[in-house]
Amino acid sequence: MVNKTLIWLVVVAVVLGIVSALLFFFGGSSFSEGGVSLALDGPTQASVGDEVTYKVRYENNTKTTLHRPKLSFSYPANAVIIKDGTIQSHSGNVVETDEQDLPPGAFQEKEFRAFLVGDKGNIKIAKVRLSFDAGDIKSPFEKDAQLATTITDIPVSLSLIGPPDSTSGQSVSYIVDYRNQSADDISGLQITVSYPDGFRPTKITPAASAGNNVWDMPLVKKGAGGRITIQGALSGREGESKVIEVSLKKRIDDGYINYYKSSVSTIISSPLLSLTTTVNGSPGYISHPGDTLQYAIRYSNNSNFTLTGLTLSAKLEGAMYDFASLDPKGGFYNSSERTISWNSTAVSDFNSLPPRASGTVNFTVKLKPSSSGGSSSNLFARALIQLSTPNVPDTVSADQIVVADDVITKITSQPTFRQTVYYNDPAFGSSGLMPPQVGKETVFTIHWLLTNPGNSLNNAKITATLPQGVSWKNVISVGAGQPQPSYNKNTSQVSWSLGTLPSGVGIAGTAGYELAFQVGLKPSSTQVGLPAPILNGVSLSGVDSFTQQNIVVNNYDLTTNSTIDQPGQGVVVE
Repeated sequence: MVNKTLIWLVVVAVVLGIVSALLFFFGGSSFSEGGVSLALDGPTQASVGDEVTYKVRYENNTKTTLHRPKLSFSYPANAVIIKDGTIQSHSGNVVETDEQDLPPGAFQEKEFRAFLVGDKGNIKIAKVRLSFDAGDIKSPFEKDAQLATTITDIPVSLSLIGPPDSTSGQSVSYIVDYRNQSADDISGLQITVSYPDGFRPTKITPAASAGNNVWDMPLVKKGAGGRITIQGALSGREGESKVIEVSLKKRIDDGYINYYKSSVSTIISSPLLSLTTTVNGSPGYISHPGDTLQYAIRYSNNSNFTLTGLTLSAKLEGAMYDFASLDPKGGFYNSSERTISWNSTAVSDFNSLPPRASGTVNFTVKLKPSSSGGSSSNLFARALIQLSTPNVPDTVSADQIVVADDVITKITSQPTFRQTVYYNDPAFGSSGLMPPQVGKETVFTIHWLLTNPGNSLNNAKITATLPQGVSWKNVISVGAGQPQPSYNKNTSQVSWSLGTLPSGVGIAGTAGYELAFQVGLKPSSTQVGLPAPILNGVSLSGVDSFTQQNIVVNNYDLTTNSTIDQPGQGVVVE
C-alpha cells in the first residue's frame, strides 16, 4: 500500500514539472531578451568624402510587445550628417528617435547617411543603441551594436609645412600642397586656412579667392595639384603654441563639407633680440592733446652670438602726431613713410652687438593740441618698432633675425566747456537794475555750451552752486532732444546730467549741447562796492569711453562783472 502511494506521488510530481516547463517556455507572459535582435550594417572600407549609408534593423522574436522603443544612433567622429538629402549644420553626432511599439514577430529598419572625414588608416566607428520596455517588467532593456569603417583612400592629398619654433615677431613661411590622387577629375574644391592669433600675413602666393585665407578650385584634374605659400610675421609670448589649420573642402549642394584637415603648431621660443618701448617712462602711458611724448626703445641681444648689421626702425601712425615737432635724436626720418631709422652710423652698437649687450635709443614728438574731430579711431598715437639684421648665424634656421614691438598710446580727449552770462540776454531780455542795487533783484541769464571733438564722455554731468543771495528762477532753455537740468534747493546745486556726451558734438557744423537758465541776485549791504558772486564751483565731469580715465573740466566762477554785454559794470551800489 505504501509503495503504491509513493508511486502515485512520483507520477504527480513529474506531471506538475512538465506542466510548469510548458508554461514557462510557451506561456503568453514569458519574455526572453535574446529574442530581440539589433543589427548595424554598412561599408567596412571607404574613401575620405564618400557618402556612406548605415542600415539599422531591429526585430522582436519574442511573444511580448516591445513598448516605448528608442533608437540612439552615434555617427563616427567628424562625420558630416545627411538628413532628407540635406547636410545638417547642427553640432553633435548623436541622433535619438522615439519608435512605435513593436509587436511580436515584427521588425523595423532605419537608414542613416553621412560623409566620412579623416586621414588614411583612420577607423571610423558608428554605434547604435536600442532601449525598450517589455511586458510588465519594470526594468528597461538595452541592445547595442557597432560598425567599424576603415578609411583606405584619400582622393585629394593635403599637406601643411610650417616651422616647429620661431621667435616673436620673426618672419615665418607656411606651405600648403594638394594633389588629386583619384582616377577622376574633381570639381568644387576649396582650401581654407585658419591663422593663429598673432600672425600677420605679408605675402601670399597665389592670391586668395576671398580675404586672405580662402582658395576656390573649380576643377582639379586627375594627377594635378598645386602649392600655396603664405609668409608673415608671427608674434606671441615665449613658450606659447601657435596653431595654423588648413581644411580641404568639397562643395555639396549649397555648402562645403570637410574632406580633410591638417594643422601645424609653432612654439614661440626665446628671442635672440628683444625690444622694450616706454613712453614718458611708462609702457602704458595715457596722454593728453598737446603732450610731448618721449619714446625710449631699449634693445638687447639675448643670444650667445655677436649680431652684426642691425637696423632699428620706428613707424609712426596716427592723426594726432605733430610731425613738425619730431626730434629723431640722430635717426633718419623719412617723411613720406613717417618712419625713423637708425643704423650703425647712428648707433655704433648696431655694427656689432655682443652677446647679452643692450642699449637705448630715444626720440621725442609732440601731440597736436586738439583733434580735428572724430572718436577714438583717431585719438591714438602708434609706434611700430622693429629691430632686424639679415646676418644670421649658421646654426639659426631663419632668413633674418627680427623682433618687433607695437606701442599704442591712448589719448584722453577733453570736451570744450564754454560758459557765458548776460544781463540783457538776446533771447530772454533783462530784468532789474544794472549795476545791481542792495535789496533789489537783478536777473542774469547763464549759458553753458559743450562741444566734444574727441572720445565719447560717459556719465557726463555739469554741476554748480548758487551762492547766498542768489535764487533759482526756474527759467530754462535746452537744445532739442537734450536733457533738462535740475535744481536742489536744499544744497543750492544746479545739475545737468547728460548721460553720454557723444563724440563729434558741436564739430563740423553739428549743434553743441547748450543750456541757458536764469538766476536772480539780491545784493546785501556788505557787498556794496564789490562785484557780487552769482555762480560758484562750476565743473564738468565724466569718463572717457576710450581710455576709461575720469575727466574733470573746471570752469571759472561767475560774478556780476562777468557779463558779456556789460563787462566790469557789476559793482553793487546802495
